[in-house]
Amino acid sequence: MTIQMLGNALLIVAAIGWIGFRQMTWRPVSLGRMWRGPAIFGIIGLVLIAQTTKPAALTALDIGVLVVELAISLGIGAWMGAIAHFRLLPEPIDIGKDRRDVATYESRTGAWGLALWVLVFVVRVGIDVLAGMAGSHLAASTGVILLMLAANRAARTAVFAQRLGRHAAATVNAADPNRSMMGS
Repeated sequence: MTIQMLGNALLIVAAIGWIGFRQMTWRPVSLGRMWRGPAIFGIIGLVLIAQTTKPAALTALDIGVLVVELAISLGIGAWMGAIAHFRLLPEPIDIGKDRRDVATYESRTGAWGLALWVLVFVVRVGIDVLAGMAGSHLAASTGVILLMLAANRAARTAVFAQRLGRHAAATVNAADPNRSMMGS
């Protein structure tokens, strides 16, 4: 086992633990904060890939593996966003220092969200092993792991934003009997 493989395994275990805990507990929803994580993971992942991989060294297999992993991560992230449970907070919570991050909802995905996280990493490890056996050097990169994490979280956040937007619109329409449910 190489140092990079050990580091990747530790990164995976830490990510499953950290995100798994967050899946099981009610957490205030701040879309602005939710977009920061994927942005940070994505930037760090791209920097790591750029530092460790020469563009000329990328093969069609490397690109294909990356595209497949991104598609899977995006799909499972959207699924996580779709199964999330929301509840309205009794009163908004200021979760930022400058009053710009105010949460009015909280969410969790529960055991299904945790199961989907485990699925993300099982599929990731499986693809890594198969791609490595086929000759892909990019698949084992820590940067790719971070890109997959960023894609998953971004898809989840996009679905959250869409669902919360629909919920807010429905709440406004339900509160005003003079407004049509179809909008004006």
